[in-house]
Amino acid sequence: MTGNTSFHDKYLRIRLERLMSGDVRVEDVAQLYIGKRFKSYGRTGFREIADFAAHPDERSRGPVTDRIRDMHVTFKPLLDKSLKKEGSSLEDIIARSESNFRMASDDQIAILSNGRKRQQVGRNLRSAVVKMQAGKFHALTAKEQEVAISFGDRLIWNPVLRAQEVFDDFKFVLIKNGLLEAGESDRLESARSVIVLHAIATMHGTKISSGPDLTGELQAGFDNSEGVLEVTACLQLEGYPKKVTLKVGLYLTDLMARDHVSPALNDHPGPWAFPIEISEGQIMPIGEIVPIDEPPEATAVVEIK
Repeated sequence: MTGNTSFHDKYLRIRLERLMSGDVRVEDVAQLYIGKRFKSYGRTGFREIADFAAHPDERSRGPVTDRIRDMHVTFKPLLDKSLKKEGSSLEDIIARSESNFRMASDDQIAILSNGRKRQQVGRNLRSAVVKMQAGKFHALTAKEQEVAISFGDRLIWNPVLRAQEVFDDFKFVLIKNGLLEAGESDRLESARSVIVLHAIATMHGTKISSGPDLTGELQAGFDNSEGVLEVTACLQLEGYPKKVTLKVGLYLTDLMARDHVSPALNDHPGPWAFPIEISEGQIMPIGEIVPIDEPPEATAVVEIK
């Protein structure tokens, strides 16, 4: 840091020094996110967590809500077929191919397109969509047909955030803002778990609003086969003859719950419908632990893990 450093950045550097020294406090992590919310240098994961901190009551935009919309689009043909007994329209298949492409990892895209890169496949898909919307199916090239089928006739899902990405984005933003020297970033390793846990606590309990037909809440827990902590969207879908609940994993960590939750939560894998906080490197309940309500028999529950 230079002599021209602002008081604000000096204040943030003190908090960062505390983290690197092993005096790990979740409030220091929170203040670093808030302090550099508008200077995230394109790291959407950092900005998204900072935005959750700024708007803890409800979120209607950002990478998390975008991913929820894409998951809804991807699963809509399946839900329509099973619950409405309706076939998929061309518009639904096109929308599904586009949402699957957005959610697919580079490796998944390569597998589905015989090794081609995202940019190449994206061009093929956009061209295919234009031709299909115009009814010019005969004009589709072999590659356009391939990507239209590959992404329009399957279910693809990836969490929008992962633990290592959250930690790497945190370091990157602090380096770009001159708070952290690249050569000292290893000193943050001792704070990694709390940085990952902070994101869980920040997202937990936020209401998600993605239009009148798709609402819900983000809930943390570890109800998965690996027993790792995660954040799940518990969504309510309207427009079906029965109540539909869609559960989508959005933030997947590599932290084992047995090491990072208080003993009171060991027998409650969640998703948790009660407040939580981070204390001494563990997730703890605030107040009474509320057991999960079993959905009514007339509810269709779709879990995406």
